Amino acid sequence: MIRHFTSTVFVVFEDKIALHWHNKVKMWLPPGGHVEENEDPVQTALRECREEMGIDVDIISNHSYKFTDPKLSNIYPPETILIESVEDKKIGPHQHIDFIYFACPNSLDNNLDSNWILVTHEQLENKVKFINPNGDEIAPPHDVLVIGMDAIDKLKKPKKKS
Repeated sequence: MIRHFTSTVFVVFEDKIALHWHNKVKMWLPPGGHVEENEDPVQTALRECREEMGIDVDIISNHSYKFTDPKLSNIYPPETILIESVEDKKIGPHQHIDFIYFACPNSLDNNLDSNWILVTHEQLENKVKFINPNGDEIAPPHDVLVIGMDAIDKLKKPKKKS
């Protein structure tokens, strides 16, 4: 079985995740893509957000290892790693080993283009269908629903006290 390494990023904007319609796979998905040669999964995650969304993000991770050895360094561990079966007309059936990260924009000045939608926890929980560029109403896939709700819950901004 052919396997590719990929990274996917659930970017949380004020308690909503960003999704776009992926024409090739015909699904609502967060940004992500293949790990390129000499790139680690975090570099891929950051690059894909820049390329696909036009923004820089901060990966949010609760890693705890700190090394003082100059020959060692950490990369942020993902929230989870999924193995996803993919059907591709050019490559044929294969799998993605997908490093899933959570992130927040590192600037408040984020103007996403119209290809992106911001989706709430409630919309994910209720499996709301969104209109894609072809005019069809389609809900995000199950893994995006589950992981998207988790990302929003973990990165939720605390409510201001009145």
